[in-house]
Amino acid sequence: MKYLHSSLKTGSLALLLLMLISCTSQGEYERSYSWAPVAVSQDIEKDQAIEAIIAPYRDELDSIMNEVIGFTAHDLTTRGQYESNLGTFVTSLFLSQSISTFDKPVDVSVMNHHGGLRASLNAGPITLGEVFEVMPFENEMRLLEMTGTQLTEVIEYIGKSGRSMIWPVGFEVTDSGLKNIVVDGKAIVPEQTYIMAISDYLASGGGGFKMLIPLKRLNIEPVLQRNMIVDEIRQRTAKGDSIDTKEAILITVAQ
Repeated sequence: MKYLHSSLKTGSLALLLLMLISCTSQGEYERSYSWAPVAVSQDIEKDQAIEAIIAPYRDELDSIMNEVIGFTAHDLTTRGQYESNLGTFVTSLFLSQSISTFDKPVDVSVMNHHGGLRASLNAGPITLGEVFEVMPFENEMRLLEMTGTQLTEVIEYIGKSGRSMIWPVGFEVTDSGLKNIVVDGKAIVPEQTYIMAISDYLASGGGGFKMLIPLKRLNIEPVLQRNMIVDEIRQRTAKGDSIDTKEAILITVAQ
């Protein structure tokens, strides 16, 4: 009975404390604060201690990013509804680099060039940092296997959305849909197997490519798409070539 009485007393004390806490005004626990906007500009003095820590890393990064890795004969941009010269350059190199890197018979490559390519390359020297500006994302290349029927569905979506490029595919855009679809100048065979090089983002359904989610993925060692761009530029530079890619003009719009 002694222990029971002690337990009851402890329980009553806990209940009393809970009631007191519950009855306490919430306002006692509120915190007040004030704020004012601060314009971030060159007028703000640097913290010399922090600057001393950052400077060596910034200098090293700048030396890497300012490296000239190649040249372009003219501006490469994403201007154009269905095609652009930068889009042509990137999608075509994705195909050739995928074939050589993965040693697979890749048929087409896709690039979200109105979203995936975030900057232009101005005529003249190309630095490594500029390639990072063009493609700031850590997207990896994926290889998907599909039938000709499934490939046609992807192409029709690209023609409808107008956000992506697919190489080397041509078609005519009409009011009733796409016509005269060809891959490397040849009609698509519905039952034939095709391999597509595409980013992991798009392969996972990003950009509206939901039809790609269930498709078979080939077993490859992932490679960053940005690294493929860098490799292509370096390889051309080693041969003494500059980038002189023109818009492919594989797509026509019916008037």
